[in-house]
Amino acid sequence: MAATDSAATLLCVVPPTLGMIWALKEFVWLRSIKLTGPNGEGLKEALTGGVSAGEVDKILKSMEEIASFISVGATAFLNKEYQYMVVYMIAFSCILFPLVGAPTC
Repeated sequence: MAATDSAATLLCVVPPTLGMIWALKEFVWLRSIKLTGPNGEGLKEALTGGVSAGEVDKILKSMEEIASFISVGATAFLNKEYQYMVVYMIAFSCILFPLVGAPTC
């Protein structure tokens, strides 16, 4: 009985711990990325430099169109991710339920 309790404890503790360590590693890596324009100038100057006022409207419309594509893609990605998450939760529950048992539910 002690072996199944240990296995259940490991299955409940190790994956979230590894996930948090991975998330922390990714956070540190993303914080190290510096956003600069070409030739090391600031991002704002790189985006607005050398553009006439008439071109700004065309650029803004293009940016809005690209943003809508990104939004649609992000929503589709999240929906697919939720589908995978449901499968993962059901599979992991089927693995844990026999190890933990019904009385602990």
